[in-house]
Amino acid sequence: MKKYINVLKKRIADKSFINNVLIPADMKLISFTFDDAPKSAFTNAQKILDKYHLKATYYVALSFLDSISENENLYSREHLISCDSHGHELGCHTYGHVHFYQISDVHIIEKEILKNNEKLNEIGINKVLKNFSYPFGEQTKKAKKVVTKHFDSCRGIDHGINIDQIDINNLKTIRLYEKLHSLDKIFSILEKFSHTGGWLIFYTHDVETNYSKYGCSPEYFENVVSKCIELDIDVKTVKSVVEALEIVE
Repeated sequence: MKKYINVLKKRIADKSFINNVLIPADMKLISFTFDDAPKSAFTNAQKILDKYHLKATYYVALSFLDSISENENLYSREHLISCDSHGHELGCHTYGHVHFYQISDVHIIEKEILKNNEKLNEIGINKVLKNFSYPFGEQTKKAKKVVTKHFDSCRGIDHGINIDQIDINNLKTIRLYEKLHSLDKIFSILEKFSHTGGWLIFYTHDVETNYSKYGCSPEYFENVVSKCIELDIDVKTVKSVVEALEIVE
């Protein structure tokens, strides 16, 4: 019953607070994004991206900052500063990485969003987070109403490529989960995308040798990056792409 209710909540959210934008027919762009994000997304993935002079979007939940927890897999203030100084984008993933399916109070959702940006400013990074990723991909009508007031875009976890007319408040994505999608599968998607175009958003979590089911190895990640370069597909942050899109009236 609980699963059915959550599916219903997501379906209602899909039809609510839609902000349609048109993906130009000649657009062919890729964005790499990271959720949470584990330390390895900064130490390993950022190193690879910087090597190829590419920029990514890191959706961070500041409750995962290592000064708050002793978990060695969590990122530090220095990781965030390095990420920002190298031209990568910091996005919002709520402060406490909360479950929207379990929250009915819109004030709690609002507090989570504001607290995340406030904490970022407290540690000396004076940025306004402009783009959002739904924790766990969970969307409800109430949550979508709140987050869309604060952000230029919201990325979900629905599988697919953003093409033609899309809801900027529910961007589709492709998982870079090595245990789920082989390199051959990802390469096949990229080969097809190189002909059809659109906006392809990749997302993952950890990027390390002993990767989780939500992540991938550095070798896998670099192979995907190299394939994008081989196919001559431009890579941009979510912020850069969103700023170039026009709202459909």
